[in-house]
Amino acid sequence: MVLENSKIIIDIDTCTKCKACADECNYYYFESDNLSFREEMEEYCIECGKCVAVCPVNAIRLKSHKDKTLRGIPSKNDLPSFDSLVNLFITRRSRRQFKDKLVPKEFIEKILEFAAKYSPTGHNQENVHFTVVQDKETLKKLSEECTHQVSNLVKTFENPQGIKTLEASFPPAMIKKIEEVLPSFKRNLKRIKSGMEVWRWNTEIIVIHTPKDALTPIENCTLAACHIMLAAETLGLGTCSLGYITSFFNEFRPVGKIIKLPLKHIAGYTLAIGYPKARYYRIPARKPIKVKWL
Repeated sequence: MVLENSKIIIDIDTCTKCKACADECNYYYFESDNLSFREEMEEYCIECGKCVAVCPVNAIRLKSHKDKTLRGIPSKNDLPSFDSLVNLFITRRSRRQFKDKLVPKEFIEKILEFAAKYSPTGHNQENVHFTVVQDKETLKKLSEECTHQVSNLVKTFENPQGIKTLEASFPPAMIKKIEEVLPSFKRNLKRIKSGMEVWRWNTEIIVIHTPKDALTPIENCTLAACHIMLAAETLGLGTCSLGYITSFFNEFRPVGKIIKLPLKHIAGYTLAIGYPKARYYRIPARKPIKVKWL
């Protein structure tokens, strides 16, 4: 005997009526010791799988998991200790110097499959996409296009007529933001002329993007990036957040086209990833943490 709707199927014969599912999720309830679904479950269940996870006898399945073998929860002994996690948190640093050494595809696949895929998403939408750019020609073209767009922007702002054109096309907040970063753009253009690569630190990148209509697009991408940064450290890799290039993907279509960013997607985070050159021997101090207790 089974209890089911469009999303959930329950083996009632296996169910022990422990009520763990009802304690975990308000869309389950017991009436006269019989398990039932609340009416609103059909519309509002986000298929988070907590009911599946909490059932001790594996009687509940998401229909979307029909053909999947679900992994058991690791024992506490298999989880890192608090001190181990702390060591990972405090030793991770943003890297800006990388070796000319390709990251094995299997390393990136492992990071995405076991770290990024399990990062939280708002309303359990699971709608984060990853574009990995390793091809050297594509990376070179990307850097060149970023430089081209920034050069044009700087020239436009140095021309009074150009500023008026921009003011007619962009909101005041965007104009103000560009004015604030203009000195940084000019410094970067000088560095590029001297032979530096400043947009992606001359290494591979992972672009994290999601549909623009996602409920929490930036948050979803940022959480995935955090998982990637920490997982990369355990494989001897370094990462660096690339704020400029993320904004270029969204503001300059020629830049986004190079990585085939879908028109209906927003780039929420971009990471440089590679083998770091420098070896660190100590952890720099941090300012006192700012905490308010209420």
